[in-house]
Amino acid sequence: MTSTMRLRRAAVAERLLSASPQAAAVLDWDALDRVPAWLALADAAFATFQCRVGAVLCSRVLRLWIDRRRLAAAQAALGAPFLCALLAERDSDSIPLGLFACPEIDSPLRVEPMLRLAGASVLLATLPDGVPRDAIGALLAPATASCMAPELALALVARAESLDAPASAQAASRGAAPEGAAS
Repeated sequence: MTSTMRLRRAAVAERLLSASPQAAAVLDWDALDRVPAWLALADAAFATFQCRVGAVLCSRVLRLWIDRRRLAAAQAALGAPFLCALLAERDSDSIPLGLFACPEIDSPLRVEPMLRLAGASVLLATLPDGVPRDAIGALLAPATASCMAPELALALVARAESLDAPASAQAASRGAAPEGAAS
């Protein structure tokens, strides 16, 4: 086993134990290996990822916003490159309208918590029933699993990851060569 795998296991175990010692106590190393990669993200990245998944779920509604304060709050929660990529998508790239209700986000103060809660519900819907889901459910409380099919939830998570990929690639390329260096 690599040191990277041990660090991932330790990060996941620590996160689950802090949320619910009882639920996490029944996990074994194999269960920790099977949890999704997003569970090993650092705290700030994990919160942002939940918001991004929620934003993908609510993308049709977000595209209709004209309130600068809500859009600024969304940018703060999601990151400018992610929000721009999400807003630039066509509605046909979104889930069908009316399939799942997007939470009402009527003020800038509600943007981050409501997107995070919506994202957590989608993340829980990706998980099969069992011990890891119970422990992860305790971690993501008060969110409960969305009633959507796991395949749809997985597609929303993949969409959030793909919208983040261009921003990550840009950041990596900026770090690869010093600014002003000839390529």
